Amino acid sequence: MNIGYIASFIKAHKKQLLKIFVAVMAFAMIFKGIMQQPQIAQNKKEIARLNEQIEYEKQRQEEIDQMRQKVNTDEYIEKIAEEKLGLVKNNVKIFVDVSSGEQ
Repeated sequence: MNIGYIASFIKAHKKQLLKIFVAVMAFAMIFKGIMQQPQIAQNKKEIARLNEQIEYEKQRQEEIDQMRQKVNTDEYIEKIAEEKLGLVKNNVKIFVDVSSGEQ
């Protein structure tokens, strides 16, 4: 085949070759889209999982903020001092249940 023959063939069949080229490109894009569907589905699942995790972390942050507000109160500090350290305020009456103790 010589170059002149190829050039004349292209000139004569320019529209048909363009249509074939467009069809091949369209097929290639459709094929690529179909092949990417599993990855798209996987990404959607990952997005859903991450959105659930975001909601969980938001709830957790809200609980932490509520606890932070509670911790800064005098009542909570007194409760912890009494329960964990055995401390009591001055002039507080302490009652001891002796009926359940050893005799």
